[in-house]
Amino acid sequence: MTKILIVEDESMLREVYIALFKMEKYDVAQAANGKDAISLLKKFKPDVILLDVLMPIMGGIEFLQKVKIKHDYPDVKILVLSNLSDANTLQQISKLGATKYLLKASLSPSQLVEAVKEVLAAKPI
Repeated sequence: MTKILIVEDESMLREVYIALFKMEKYDVAQAANGKDAISLLKKFKPDVILLDVLMPIMGGIEFLQKVKIKHDYPDVKILVLSNLSDANTLQQISKLGATKYLLKASLSPSQLVEAVKEVLAAKPI
């Protein structure tokens, strides 16, 4: 079963994502910030992480800096969900190992599911 770790500080949005992916038969874990997500990584071993950028305690960029996804978790796909879309943020998350960036404000639930399926189906170069 595919495992998804949802890292999102907005509890209502997190609950919507959890319900959405459970309906699609994914195994789902959740964290309200990057610090909690780090402690879940080793025991949950997700295939995909849905990562918000702006969160209290530890945001998405700091999470990516600390975890070193490309080195320590090369098979984990990271989908960054944010309303920040400036070039600097996009460049930084890409450099830190994010697989895909999605603009949260214009994202429908079905588009999110399709994006997860797309990155899971993608073959490494």
